[in-house]
Amino acid sequence: MNRKSAILLLLVASIFFSAGEKYTPTSIHSFNWLLGNWQMQKKTGIISESWRKTNDSTFDGESYLNKTTGEKMLLENIQLIYRDRQFLYIPTTANQNNQQPVSFRITSHSNNGFTAENAAHDFPKRIVYALIHPDSLQATIDGGPAMPQKKSTFYYSRQK
Repeated sequence: MNRKSAILLLLVASIFFSAGEKYTPTSIHSFNWLLGNWQMQKKTGIISESWRKTNDSTFDGESYLNKTTGEKMLLENIQLIYRDRQFLYIPTTANQNNQQPVSFRITSHSNNGFTAENAAHDFPKRIVYALIHPDSLQATIDGGPAMPQKKSTFYYSRQK
């Protein structure tokens, strides 16, 4: 390879890699689509999930079941955080894991969805959120690549 070809190759490679870095979100702002209140009707009542921005690296979420009997039951508290150059989805679920938080590393995300995974967790191993359109959200939990058939899907509508 001659000198001009090597320089051209290095130039193209540096442009390619620097362009790739421009599209790697490094702030929680790429998840702004999740903010707000979401609801889903179930036989037992209405499941509500609410998200708010706490600071430049954290979103806090909470999920409740508003039973048809009028009782409000906490399902989970959730944090979505940017820490140590990675995004984490951290639910603390009522009556599971001794009420201890479980971290799921966000392995892919865009301006309208994300996938969070924890292969060491019993279930779920994967959590996927997808914004179907501005007022419709789909959340899926499953057994990960080894057990994708073991899953539950939740369809939420944005509350205004």
